[in-house]
Amino acid sequence: MAAPMPLAAPVTTTTFSTGSTLSERRLRVTEFSVPLSVSRAAVESHAGPFQRLTTTLRQGAALIEIEFATNAVMMEWLHPFSWDAGLRGVVAPRRRLTGGSTICLHAGPYGTADAVAHRNKKPMRFPDAGDGHRYLAGDAPGAHEDHQDAAAWTLVESGGHCVVLAWEYSGSLTTEVSVRDGRARIVSRLPADTFHPRSGSELWNTAGPIGWLAVVPGGLDAGASALRSLVIDEVVSAPDLSGMPAAAEFPCLVANSWGVQENTSTERILTMMDATAAIGAEVFVVDKGWERSVGDWHANDRFGTGLRWLSDQARERGMGFGVWCGFGNADPRSPVALEHPDWLATWRGSTPRLSFENHAICLGHDPARDWIQDELRRLVTDFRLTWFLHDFESIARCDRDDHTHDPGAGEHAAELAWHHILRTLKAEFPQLVVENCWNGVRPLDLAMIRSHHTTITEDHCVARWNSLAKVGLGRYLPLDWQSAYMGAEDLPPRARIAPYVIGGPWVLMDDPESWSAETRETLAQAAALFKRWRDPLRTATVHRPQVDLERYDAVQASTADGRVLLAVGVPGGTDEIRVRPAEVEGEFRLTDEWTGETCPVSVDQDGIRLRVDPAGDGLLISLTPA
Repeated sequence: MAAPMPLAAPVTTTTFSTGSTLSERRLRVTEFSVPLSVSRAAVESHAGPFQRLTTTLRQGAALIEIEFATNAVMMEWLHPFSWDAGLRGVVAPRRRLTGGSTICLHAGPYGTADAVAHRNKKPMRFPDAGDGHRYLAGDAPGAHEDHQDAAAWTLVESGGHCVVLAWEYSGSLTTEVSVRDGRARIVSRLPADTFHPRSGSELWNTAGPIGWLAVVPGGLDAGASALRSLVIDEVVSAPDLSGMPAAAEFPCLVANSWGVQENTSTERILTMMDATAAIGAEVFVVDKGWERSVGDWHANDRFGTGLRWLSDQARERGMGFGVWCGFGNADPRSPVALEHPDWLATWRGSTPRLSFENHAICLGHDPARDWIQDELRRLVTDFRLTWFLHDFESIARCDRDDHTHDPGAGEHAAELAWHHILRTLKAEFPQLVVENCWNGVRPLDLAMIRSHHTTITEDHCVARWNSLAKVGLGRYLPLDWQSAYMGAEDLPPRARIAPYVIGGPWVLMDDPESWSAETRETLAQAAALFKRWRDPLRTATVHRPQVDLERYDAVQASTADGRVLLAVGVPGGTDEIRVRPAEVEGEFRLTDEWTGETCPVSVDQDGIRLRVDPAGDGLLISLTPA
């Protein structure tokens, strides 16, 4: 390969040859130029400041290598959804690298376990249920360790510009950032211990993951803003809600049965439908517990009238209907596992039991993939689904030599199959909303975002943690792309409910039988506010405003026209708090969204002093420029 040539950052105008390798072409700009050398990848197309890059799977080679002159960089990545969200949150850590320092980000189906394995100089493995949902429970990378689990994008700031590299790939991928001898180097690759096709395999010299690369003026904030614009403009797709029985809008107000976990039945679901429809829910999703077993996707005996009948009942109540499904997994006693044990994913001699003691089906094995695709077609058609929520470990490592995939690239094959299944489903059923829960048990990447309409932000159903996730993910994703699950916390109704008015699909995940009259009234009022604000909030920027005490839950959304919506959960013990909105100053009209009362207010660095109920309260206030 030719020696890398300088690459300038595309900002105002660019000239480049589509299909040429970046190492062979110089991009010229009129206002801003930062010399970089980029090799391995090739330019395919262009979107704003981003170049869409193609890569080639070459034996022993990186997907892309980027270098530029500097003595120090500041870098940022996103911690993915994880079961220790309460400890780490879904946050954007920052790290300064100087001469001789390196950090390696692991984006893959078991990112936390992989980062820990590399830190401990152990091979990547296929975690078993005994490791807990975090995989290697209690041993997640510390904040200052050199190996970290991350979403599949990296932001690196130096010298007044920010390099943004984001991948469309849901298999294991590492990105290493280092500073040595006056140069920064960014290298992404598929790890050799999960991607090692046979010598001479037909996989070599074929297409690899798609990458997006931009260099933008400014720092990490400018880079994050550019990535968010790319996601909104080029990656996410708006769902078609014309199949819903009522005039539903996105993001929807969704009811989900997991508040009673698997203690469901036709009768109990009907009771939940009545309660949630009464407060304004637009979709009802029957979560885990309707199936005979994982892998046996037929209604069990508790649903004697079948799920199509329940779907019709939801429609009569003005709601769409959805089900939960872990399509990439199988109970060891399910028919598919018993009849096709050769379809199960194995890795280095192990066929582990994962979530709920289930095995993973190898999606990279063509017969298994095709069977799953047909099963999903049947579910959508027979149950008349308008919403599909999928879960569990779908992108599994597998090194079986009797499968249709190369034994050294089973996870890579499963990644391709996973997106093929989901995108086929979306294409064949355009009125179906596809929601991601456990993401094939991997962090976020652009391919996963492209294959879905929304994703869960955190799985604890706790308002404070959900707000942390909302602020972290909102740095890169639109608010309407983040499902917010509300559980049964021991908080006053408004304190528990207020933060959920801001954000993506609001999912009610507690048992309506536990609702007090006050809770029902507050939920109905909050549902109306959620629907009134959801359109202007779809592309609003999200921040975490400052409040008096760290234990308070607070989230803020700012719309393009200058309006601000603030939610603050106050658990009790005070009658007054001070809120300092982020990046907001000037004269405004303040509105209490619960009561409709308004007053003029001047917002400065001291913030706003607000009265609250000492027993616990949830504030919902809006600020409109005067």
